[in-house]
Amino acid sequence: MKFKIILVASFMSIVFFMAFTRINKQNPDYHYLKERLQKTKLFTVEVIKAMPESDYMYKPTKEVRSYTALVSHTVYSIEWNIELMKGTPIKWEPDNENRYSKEHLITYANDQFDKLIAFINNAKESTELTDKIIDVLNHNAHHRGQMTIYLRMKGITPPNYR
Repeated sequence: MKFKIILVASFMSIVFFMAFTRINKQNPDYHYLKERLQKTKLFTVEVIKAMPESDYMYKPTKEVRSYTALVSHTVYSIEWNIELMKGTPIKWEPDNENRYSKEHLITYANDQFDKLIAFINNAKESTELTDKIIDVLNHNAHHRGQMTIYLRMKGITPPNYR
């Protein structure tokens, strides 16, 4: 009797697993990224906020962007990539990257991350889109790392990594 119960339970588990796997393959999406994207948003915005506005024009050397321009570039690239992923690419025209206030850049970053998260959470999973999402996250991490160095060079302890 025990053997029959174990056999039936095992069979039902296999059937359930196969049905669940089939459902997931029929409706692939990016909901598994939701937490990671939220953490990336929160961490990036924390790093943007960490620099005092009086130091937003800081440049470690003359060859690199100011902190303002670095933040502006990072956020504008999210906006640009969203349009590219949607299939409605816009011309790369970041304009004067030094023109924004700290407050504007924080709002801009929150808005663009919200748009990115909404787009990804409603997108159907594909290899091409996954590659682009990875590119966007890598680009963001690269520039966020630069921002962290700028903070350290100004004697500011950056936010803890999330």
